Amino acid sequence: MDASSTKRIAAVAVVTAALCAYTWALRLREAPAPTPPRWDRIPAAAAGYAGRDEMIPPWSLAELGADTTFARAYVDPSGERIELFIGYFSAQQERSQIHSPKHCYPGSGWDILSEGSLMLRLPGRAERARRLVISDGIESRLVVYWFAMGGRVISNEFALKWSQMTSALLGRQQSAAFVRFSIGLEAGREDEARRRLAAFIERIAPGVIDAFGQPERGEQEG
Repeated sequence: MDASSTKRIAAVAVVTAALCAYTWALRLREAPAPTPPRWDRIPAAAAGYAGRDEMIPPWSLAELGADTTFARAYVDPSGERIELFIGYFSAQQERSQIHSPKHCYPGSGWDILSEGSLMLRLPGRAERARRLVISDGIESRLVVYWFAMGGRVISNEFALKWSQMTSALLGRQQSAAFVRFSIGLEAGREDEARRRLAAFIERIAPGVIDAFGQPERGEQEG
């Protein structure tokens, strides 16, 4: 082995050792205690829909494993119903983790007929949420969901895991939430339902996002 190769190997070893030491130092940083969500910041009515808080069955809560949940049905004068559900997790543990709805719905008897994304126009920015059309053979629903960490909107499961790993490494809060809206879907009227649901979400989403506070300094929005 020549001198040049020896120097390169030594340099790589030094850099690797430095990175390992830096990583362990970051991991030893104590993360700040998570701040519970402020459900009172979510509007009780929006876009002609009036909200009514709902109870979630105990068995469903036990299966979900969330630290706290929020469920509200918004109904307009015609009786059309938009459902909002939020599950909040103060930390990601083995028995308390956010699960992808793409896995949960099939396990609950719902088939996923299609999926895609939906752009939401929020004050000062646009955010991309996930969109599903589901059916249990009797009823069909249009579902729009995202994940929340701090004041960030995260549109997919992979980005959520990356954000959680990064937060753990940097000693930041790892609390996260799953936010889901849904509306009944009539055959052949998906575009119309999508427009109505998007308009409603755009009115209420700022309050939903604000319920989880602001991103920590240095974090990028998802």
